[in-house]
Amino acid sequence: MMSMRDNLRKAAPIAIALLFTAAPVVAAIDLHDYDNDLMRDLDKTIKYFEPDLTAQNADAAKEDAQVLLDGFKYTEGYFTRKGAQDAVEISRKGLKVISDVLSNVDSNNFEAAAAAAREAPELCKSCHDLYKPRLAR
Repeated sequence: MMSMRDNLRKAAPIAIALLFTAAPVVAAIDLHDYDNDLMRDLDKTIKYFEPDLTAQNADAAKEDAQVLLDGFKYTEGYFTRKGAQDAVEISRKGLKVISDVLSNVDSNNFEAAAAAAREAPELCKSCHDLYKPRLAR
């Protein structure tokens, strides 16, 4: 008769294997057709977005916001076609964040706009963590 300890020793490797297979795994997606120029523009723009808001430069912030909106729209469509629902959701959150920023700018509430804008880089990073090719990091 097997002891509880023996059963655990035999079950542990199976449990560990199940844990690794049950963990969310991002399917390899071919990103060769992604617009890398757009990504560079987004990366540059995101660096100026919050500082433009903090400086209460509404015109520059609105220009930044438009670039970011276009980027999140592109990314939403791109990943929809690729079937990557997590990236689609990140893009939709980005669209909401940028819309909230613009709403706050229109209300002259630059403090709230800047606070909302700080969420955008985190959204970008969360998608990059999943999809940005390792060699490009």
